[in-house]
Amino acid sequence: MTSGSVMLVDHDQLFSAALAALLEEEGMAVESPLPTLSAAERALAQPPAPALIITDPAGLDRTEEGEPLQRLRIAAPDARILVLSADLSQGALARSLAAGAHGHVSKGASFNAVLRAVRLILMGQAVYPAAATQGIGQTQAPAVSTADMNGEGGGADLSPRETQILACVISGHSNKAIARRLSITESTVKMHFKNAMRKINAGNRTQAAIWAMEHGIAPMA
Repeated sequence: MTSGSVMLVDHDQLFSAALAALLEEEGMAVESPLPTLSAAERALAQPPAPALIITDPAGLDRTEEGEPLQRLRIAAPDARILVLSADLSQGALARSLAAGAHGHVSKGASFNAVLRAVRLILMGQAVYPAAATQGIGQTQAPAVSTADMNGEGGGADLSPRETQILACVISGHSNKAIARRLSITESTVKMHFKNAMRKINAGNRTQAAIWAMEHGIAPMA
């Protein structure tokens, strides 16, 4: 297993193989897809752990030893976890949040949407449908709407400075780092970012980053 790699755990091996090939084309190190939870646990027993585990718990074996996501979290406490599943029910979202998964995305989403989620999660963000915080008492994960993930954000009349700041946000820069890079004050960054979020109807940095990538804004190194 390679440090910084991606592990795929899904009973649907055709889907996993296709996703692995696409991620590898994007320059990611992807381990051979695993079809069962038991196989994943055996692989995770050999360090180093992957940076990210992508899994669909809906098709994994359930035993008295615990839910699949909980078992993956125990086997790889430091890995980030993305749930890629057709099940977007409140119960499924609640289980993902409870297990500490960093994202829950529809299995029917486009590869570009999945890739954006993967990159955001590896940057330290959380990617969840807005429904994840509605009615289940969870607020710790930033909510990302399904419309945002599907690129239905609409247009926005952004100024060049607002576009620059969104490019920095995609790269994971803090307001202080953006201020240094653009040679402006931190309060000016906050003002422009607040205006940009209002124009694109984003509620947090994660939503803003996804909107920016959906609309062709490239990350600023």
